[in-house]
Amino acid sequence: MPIDQEKLAKLQKMSAGNKVGGTRRKAPKKTSSAGSNKDDTKLHNQLAKMNAVTIDNVAEANFFKDDGKVLHFNKVGVQVAPQHNTSVFYGMGQEKNLQDLFPGIISQLGGEAIQALSQLAAQMEQAQGQEKGDAKDESIPELVEGQNFDAEVE
Repeated sequence: MPIDQEKLAKLQKMSAGNKVGGTRRKAPKKTSSAGSNKDDTKLHNQLAKMNAVTIDNVAEANFFKDDGKVLHFNKVGVQVAPQHNTSVFYGMGQEKNLQDLFPGIISQLGGEAIQALSQLAAQMEQAQGQEKGDAKDESIPELVEGQNFDAEVE
């Protein structure tokens, strides 16, 4: 069966634009913020399995660290599952110094923290006393034996 070259060339030109699979293109991956929502959803599902109860009207939460700093949550959400000894606090936490939160934090302090607070106050008083003593020492020059300052001034 002979092949007609003219007819073949004509068919190739017609089919050049209409290829049966076309060019292969990779579809762009959809990126969304659903990744962080997935974690939240998983957490909420686990809390639902534990029968966690949402506690309303929590104004703030403070976590006291060993180094004297406080992790402070101003607007906080709280869920508690007491049968599993689990509490969840969520919100934007800020690390602050203990001194920054006075005097409103005193009612939240326990017996151990009050002792630590009295020690902190004593340390601050000592530091202020030393600073005052250092300031006096810097303004008064030390006397050297055998030297007369009055003679040098005249």
